[in-house]
This record gives sequence, structure tokens and C-alpha cells, in this order.
Amino acid sequence: MLKSKNSIKKYLKIIALLAVFILVILHQNSNAQQMFVDDAAVTTTNSFQLETWYGSRESWFLPAVSPVLGLEIGTGIGFDSREGLEPTNWIFEMKFVPGDLEKNGWALGVAAGLLYDFDGNFEEFFLMVPFSRMIFGDTSQLHFNLGLDAIYENNNEMETDPDWSYDVIKGIRGDFGLTDRFTILSEIAAANFDNIFFQGGLRISVLPGLLEMDITYGEGFRRMETAPGFNIGLTFTPDSLW
Repeated sequence: MLKSKNSIKKYLKIIALLAVFILVILHQNSNAQQMFVDDAAVTTTNSFQLETWYGSRESWFLPAVSPVLGLEIGTGIGFDSREGLEPTNWIFEMKFVPGDLEKNGWALGVAAGLLYDFDGNFEEFFLMVPFSRMIFGDTSQLHFNLGLDAIYENNNEMETDPDWSYDVIKGIRGDFGLTDRFTILSEIAAANFDNIFFQGGLRISVLPGLLEMDITYGEGFRRMETAPGFNIGLTFTPDSLW
């Protein structure tokens, strides 16, 4: 049984590394997303998205699909980068945004997700309301998030009553366009008005309108272990396929 689990984890590591390689080769309209503060936008309708990033603390591979206008359904795997890309969690999430940010100049949505460990144990639930607005002549964007994060903390299998902790999560992010190829990214976020951290970096349009890459670094004002650290990510989003 242990050998089987180790084999699965080995294959998952290989898949994660291949995903990074594939995203460099493939190209279409893309938008790298490794920032904590989410935008009020979904992937291309009737298409899918492959999103991945490698971080100094954790890494993720997150495919998603948009079956109907305004709805995005995604899942993915999280890896502990400090343990040789050891698979640690898998996630299921949904986001609904009825408006078009670029067309209307603003958008409001709702996102929710469930997090499990690789033994199938439920660990976390989050509910988030993202709001985005175009600024500076539609060359830049501001994003605001407010939500709730519920974490299951009962590690004693003999106890039947769940032990939960709840965090109010919020953040603000700015995507400031410098040129067609370069965008400055910056955000500040917190849980329960403490554990505040910042993250900033650069978005590079490697192939304008086709492939983008985010390079960011985040740290807590009190140097938290859970802060983002260094991250580099890519996203592949083809046009509508059906």
C-alpha cells in the first residue's frame, strides 16, 4: 500500500514538471494567476484553462473549465516545494462572475472552494466575493476580496466533534500596465486583520496576447511561514472550443 502511494506521488511530481514544460510550448490568450487576491473574471467561455506555478514554499497545478458564460469550475493539486514537490492537497473550486470586466469596466462575483489532503480528509472551505474595476483608461485594474476561510483543525481521529477555526480574509490588488508587454503586480492581504502580508512582482507578456508569465515575491510584515515567498507561474487559456 505504501509503495503504491509513493508511486502515485512520483507520477504527480512528473505531471507537475511536465505541465510547466507544456505551458511554455502551448500558446493562446492567457493570464497567469498566482496572486492571493483573485480577480472578478473567469476563463474563456466554452473552453478550459491550465494554470501552474512553482513557489519556494508551495506549488500548484490547477486546470479549470468554463462550460457556460460566467461560470468557472476548477480542480488541482498542491505540492510542498520544500519537500521535493511532495503532493499535499487537492482542491475543488467554483467561481461565478455574471458581468464582463473589460466590457463594463467593473465586475462582481463569488467564489468557493473545498480543500482535501491526499488521504481524502476534508481540511478547509472558503467563500470569497471578488470585485474588480478598470482604472487609468482601462490600462490597469484594481481587485478587492472579502471572504471567509473555515479550517478543520481536529487531528485526533478518536474525536467525533469537528474543531473549526474561522478567518475573515480580505485583500486589495493592483495590476498596473506599463506597456503592452509588462505589468506591475502588487497586493496586500490579511486574515482577521492580522497576519498581514504583501506580494509584488512583474507580469511579462512573453507572446503578446498569447502567453504570459508572472514572477512574484511575497512576505509577511512579521515574516510568516505561510506567506507566498518566491513564485513563477504560467497559464494557458485557449479560445472557445465548442
